[in-house]
Amino acid sequence: MVGTKASTAALCLFVGAVAVGCADAGSTAHTRTTEIRSADQLLNETDRTMKALTSVTFTTDVSSTDSNRRYSSRVTTDLAHRCRMKAAWSQGATMEQIRIGETDYIHPNAAYLELWGRTTVPAMRHKPWLKSPASAAKGADNLVDCAWPFTSFAEGKATTGDVTKLDGKPVISVNVTAEVAEGGVYTFYIAAEGKPYLLRIGYRDSHHRTVRRFSGFNDRLDIQPPAAADVLDLSSLPSNVS
Repeated sequence: MVGTKASTAALCLFVGAVAVGCADAGSTAHTRTTEIRSADQLLNETDRTMKALTSVTFTTDVSSTDSNRRYSSRVTTDLAHRCRMKAAWSQGATMEQIRIGETDYIHPNAAYLELWGRTTVPAMRHKPWLKSPASAAKGADNLVDCAWPFTSFAEGKATTGDVTKLDGKPVISVNVTAEVAEGGVYTFYIAAEGKPYLLRIGYRDSHHRTVRRFSGFNDRLDIQPPAAADVLDLSSLPSNVS
C-alpha cells in the first residue's frame, strides 16, 4: 500500500501505484518512451498540472443501480473565483448557478425549489435568478464551489491498467479499490501523451455509478452575472427567508 494523490468532489477518490507511458509534447508513438512511476510521482505531476490550469470544464453523471434516479451536471470554472453550473435531476428538478466571488446567482425551476434546503416565498418564483451570498449555501442546495481540491488525503489498493484509448486519445487507466467505500472501485484515466491531464474518473459500487469527465483545459472564460432586472436579491426578503 502506498500514499496517494487524488481528486475529490461528490465522492472520495483513491489511487495507488501505476506504470505510466510518457511522451514529450512533440513525440510520436514510434519514439515514445515508457517510464515506471509510482502513483505518488504520477499523481503529484497530475495534481500540479491540474492546479496550474486557468480554467477547466467537467461533467458529472450519477446513476443509481437500485432505482431510476439520475443526476447530471456541467461545471465550467476558473478554479478560483468564477464558475457556472447547470444541473438536472431525474425527478424533474433543474438548476443553473453562477458564482462570482462571494455571490451566488441561482436559476431554479419549481421542482428544484421544492428540494432545496431554504424557506421559499412566492416572490422567488417571479424572477429567473436569485441572488444569495455564497456563505449562505447549504448542502441541500447542491451548489458548487469554484475551487477544485486536487489534494491527497487517503490510501487505497490499486491495480495498474493498460495504456488504452479514451475518445481516441492514449490514456493510462488505473483501477483502485477504495478501502473506505464498501465494494467501491474507481478508474482514473490520465493522458499518456503531452501534459498529464486527468481526463476522466469513473466510480462504481453496488448502489451507484458515477462518471466525471474533464475537458476545456485553459479555455477562455466569460462568466458574467445575469442582468439586474432578472435578479431577486434574497437579502431584500424577510430575515427568515434565506
